[in-house]
Amino acid sequence: MRTLTALLIAIAAFAVAPLAQAGVAAPTSTGRASTDNVCHDTQIILALVGKHPGDLLAAPQDVTAESGLATDAGRLYRIAYATTGEAGAVVASCGLVAVPANTTTAKGVIAWAHGTIGLMQNCQPSEKPTGFVGAMPGGIGAVTPKGTQQDGALYGMLKAGYAVTATDYPSAGLGADDMQYYVLGVPAAMAVIDSARVLTGNAAAFGLTPVAPDAQLPFLPWGHSQGGGSALWAGQLAKPYLAAQGDQTLNLVGVAGEAPASQFTTSPGQPAAYMGGHLGDRDIYNTTPGLGFPLQIGVALFSYVTVSWSNVTKGTEGAFPVGPTQHVDFRDVLTSGGTTTAPLLAKCCLGLKDAATILKQTSEYYYPSLKRFFAEPFAGAPVKGTWEGGIDSTCASPPAQPAAFGEWCKWLQFNMPGPYGVNAYPKLPRNSAGEIAPLFIAQGANDHIIWCVDTTGAVQGANCLTAQYTHSVHESYCDGGHYLNVQYYPGVGHMDIPGAAARVVGGTTYAGSQLQQFVDGAMSGTLGTRCTVDPDATSAAR
Repeated sequence: MRTLTALLIAIAAFAVAPLAQAGVAAPTSTGRASTDNVCHDTQIILALVGKHPGDLLAAPQDVTAESGLATDAGRLYRIAYATTGEAGAVVASCGLVAVPANTTTAKGVIAWAHGTIGLMQNCQPSEKPTGFVGAMPGGIGAVTPKGTQQDGALYGMLKAGYAVTATDYPSAGLGADDMQYYVLGVPAAMAVIDSARVLTGNAAAFGLTPVAPDAQLPFLPWGHSQGGGSALWAGQLAKPYLAAQGDQTLNLVGVAGEAPASQFTTSPGQPAAYMGGHLGDRDIYNTTPGLGFPLQIGVALFSYVTVSWSNVTKGTEGAFPVGPTQHVDFRDVLTSGGTTTAPLLAKCCLGLKDAATILKQTSEYYYPSLKRFFAEPFAGAPVKGTWEGGIDSTCASPPAQPAAFGEWCKWLQFNMPGPYGVNAYPKLPRNSAGEIAPLFIAQGANDHIIWCVDTTGAVQGANCLTAQYTHSVHESYCDGGHYLNVQYYPGVGHMDIPGAAARVVGGTTYAGSQLQQFVDGAMSGTLGTRCTVDPDATSAAR
């Protein structure tokens, strides 16, 4: 019972918002508080007819009072909007939009992308706005658990005059049982970008003056974990996607990623020292993810990955393909047990309601010598008595048969942001003029999920996923003309990195923090140049 209690407490902290009550809602008019939720409306997808990405599907719902957002900071709205799905389909998403108080204009748009909380609509931040306004890591409010909203990031950003949007990520059928795609880079990026386009294209609906078609408002994606990867992808796709939409209201000025999900497996050009050290192999047998209790975290995360990606049927179609092949199937790479477990976990939220299910289903895989989630060769083998995953070794040299493992390797490689991603998209974030945009990366050095554990006295790619990503972009950024700021926080775990990056050293306020300095500098165009030293630049890893 003590273990289950710990699980409930920790998973509650892991989630952005507790589960909201289910129900069918109808949209309400702008400016009026709503007790219903437009995102529960099973008919909302009918509003997609004739809509384009970035369009509202219903009037925004004013949830300022419900959320508890300080009114001197701004107003908060729940939105249902259109974005781009696979094969160019126009699909629905929900989210939140916060606009600054006492002004009719916004100086720019910060687009928040949340971390892993589940794939169903009832898991998402828009379900309970109090969670979004609340303390980090669950929300983007106070930067410490006992801090005040007024000292937090959301309040500080609004008081600085920025609008803040927050996508739930796209769902093919809002109000239905359709699940989202997990860490599928392209649709996640477009949902982040479109959340900002909702504001610039519908400013009057949020009480703001209409935005000029060529306004080029500063635009900055920011995210944690799953959302950190989504923010990186949004930066890479900002220029081509905005151009494809004929949208000049936004201009990318920077990207902020906190413990970003980026390096899933090996790919051509990666240092040999990284082999076996990517997210797949790190997490698949990881039972100590740093949450204060044992949890087979890899089974949960890869249930989300394998099941949600298997829902793609037209991966290579459209102007922005979401995958390297038309389709993959989770049943081709999981054991019989994994094939049963994955669909069950894929429908779970990382919240109180599903905690018992998560614990029960993942605990079956604590002893891989008895039961494994992935089939061979992804399953790997025991090395000196400890099981090690075989995803990297498989993807380095995919077997001819069964061919499905090679296909899954291609999907993992395709969906990695940055130069190590194997896809035809831009590999760096660029503004509307094609210039490389400033990049801020924050990473805890005691992260046992997006693995970065300083066991050798120095962070490097062999022990840190984020160091692998920054190594891949270092040469492009560090030629004397760009801005790359990578901050490693000693002793900080996965769930604590948002707060660590968003508070001043030794204090409890957003003002003066690394994140605040980056955001304000990027939005005002005053960052200058910077290059964080690459620990692998001259090492054997290179």
